[in-house]
Amino acid sequence: MVTTLILLNVCHWAGDYTHLSTAWMLKAKQHGRPLFPILIHAGVHTLLFFLMVFVLHGFEKALMAASIQLPTHFLIDVWKGRMNVWFPEIQSPENKFHWWTFGADQFLHQLVIIVIAYFACA
Repeated sequence: MVTTLILLNVCHWAGDYTHLSTAWMLKAKQHGRPLFPILIHAGVHTLLFFLMVFVLHGFEKALMAASIQLPTHFLIDVWKGRMNVWFPEIQSPENKFHWWTFGADQFLHQLVIIVIAYFACA
């Protein structure tokens, strides 16, 4: 289970903090719209998770991971972007609520990773 958690976190990092997140996706994520670039971004995460779980646990578990990852990643990122629109002041890193929102976003992504790892290893 620990190996699965670590490797899914590597996938999460790669999907969010490397060239796999394009400027087009990041701009949409910042505002929570348009939805299509955010969906593509969630699809990148889903593909990474699918491939990793497939290698570690097989096809059925990989489908389960994908079916959880796509909607949750999409909804979390839309929510975070909409928070930036509804409360523009939280876009500034100097505002403590910026970090609360960022932390909530990452916490939700981590919960999803834990759930996927749990079911993949079951």
